[in-house]
Amino acid sequence: MVRAKDTFRYLSSFALEQTVVRYESKVGPEIEVCLINGRYQINAGSVNYSYGPLHDAFRRYFNLDPPESGADKPVLILGFGGGSVATILRTERELPNPLTGVELDEMMLRAGREHFGVDKLTDLKLITGDASEYIRQCSDKFSLIVTDIYVDELIPVVFEQKEFLTEARRCLLPGGKLVFNKLVSDSGKESELKVLEVLFGELFPETKTYRIPVNKKMPNYMLTGSLT
Repeated sequence: MVRAKDTFRYLSSFALEQTVVRYESKVGPEIEVCLINGRYQINAGSVNYSYGPLHDAFRRYFNLDPPESGADKPVLILGFGGGSVATILRTERELPNPLTGVELDEMMLRAGREHFGVDKLTDLKLITGDASEYIRQCSDKFSLIVTDIYVDELIPVVFEQKEFLTEARRCLLPGGKLVFNKLVSDSGKESELKVLEVLFGELFPETKTYRIPVNKKMPNYMLTGSLT
């Protein structure tokens, strides 16, 4: 009976989104684990948080700009969500890099653990807390820092400020890279993107912006800043 129910849900997901479970968030909109077109993902509010289009966007980005591999090249993920970036790096790309994830929303981490096997990822340290506070106090150094911090479709203002980006740069190893995911949904967000690009240019000797149009109406832009 369970298998028949699962098969029906799977087939139905190609016609209509199937909600598997909901989590009440204290940080943002209600979190939903959904089955859409045969694929499980985590959504909240009006956007995908993990394992759906956002997963595809990061997968495409890493194909264009592959991260360095090595046990001596630790990675920090700010806005860990349900674990999309960690899963891409560890499972899909099979990188041995130590991973640290920071996520404010306990329910998002719970969804990742209960439905996507995040706890099975090796050499992963998860921290429940505010990313801006973490980066301010951070004494560790990383080869790659990925910033993907949203409440619904908005980035909290603090994370687009020069102070935060400067602190993130301080936490990079020589030759390290900061990657910042910016969702552009309208013309107002395009102006915010340009401001961010200027800040990156002021802070990093090497910068580049990758346009990732998984959703053509709301493309992701991955801004990168690298140290020499």
